[in-house]
Amino acid sequence: MSMSGTDVVVAPVTVNKENRSYVQWGPIIGGAVIATAISTIMTVFGSAIGLSMVSADFERSSSATALAIAGALWALWVMASATMAGGYLAGRMRQPSFDANGEERRVRDAIHGLLVWATGALLITIVATSSLFGAAKTAANGVANAGSGVASLVSQNADPLAMALDNVMRANGQQPPTAQERDEASRIFVSALANGKIEQGDRDYLASRLAARSGISEQDAQKRIDDAYARLSQAKETAKQAAERARKIAVLTAFLTAAALLVGAAAASWAATLGGEHRDENLRIEPTP
Repeated sequence: MSMSGTDVVVAPVTVNKENRSYVQWGPIIGGAVIATAISTIMTVFGSAIGLSMVSADFERSSSATALAIAGALWALWVMASATMAGGYLAGRMRQPSFDANGEERRVRDAIHGLLVWATGALLITIVATSSLFGAAKTAANGVANAGSGVASLVSQNADPLAMALDNVMRANGQQPPTAQERDEASRIFVSALANGKIEQGDRDYLASRLAARSGISEQDAQKRIDDAYARLSQAKETAKQAAERARKIAVLTAFLTAAALLVGAAAASWAATLGGEHRDENLRIEPTP
């Protein structure tokens, strides 16, 4: 076939593409470092706020529930803020891909944001175990030790079983009960608490020994035993309620922590996409000579 002067010949165009991964670790690591730095600063600052809410004096200290909720909400805020900053940096600094349309670029930016979140989580874990948190950890341990010391002192002075035995075994000027009799009474009360009631035989036996030792009537001795058992039952119920409250706080904290991590992932992905959009809007394409 002959070719006229107006015929156009279209030759195949070969595009030289760099053999490189779509994942650019430079912006990812940079964003993760920024996220870790922000998280470190805000966590230490939050520790200072948390320490102001805690006191060795239980009456001045915030409740455990309030501390758990406040800590979880602060962690949520820290995670969202830090990962948004790191994700935006990664999206803005990522080298643009001219071999993809706008939708594909947004997907790639979002993936870089997720990688910033994942890398930052690892860095935060490493930093949290390092000396950077030494001041906050030392202060927290000091308050915890002070609180545990007060709690230990209170528990030693207000042990329900010891107080019950003291009230039951009060000698009223007569010959005090022996250590063996006190241990025997302790075992009877412990068994009664485990069974949910004090056996009538144990009650009568303990009342007779107590009446003989303390110089009181058996009716008064039985009243002492009943009052002591009632106080021990109340103490047992209070301990069960405290354990249940601690379990609920642990469950709530776990759920809020997981929620904070998920929010951080979403925030990093969204911020990276936003950073990529701002990057593309401000690109200046130089004309080809």
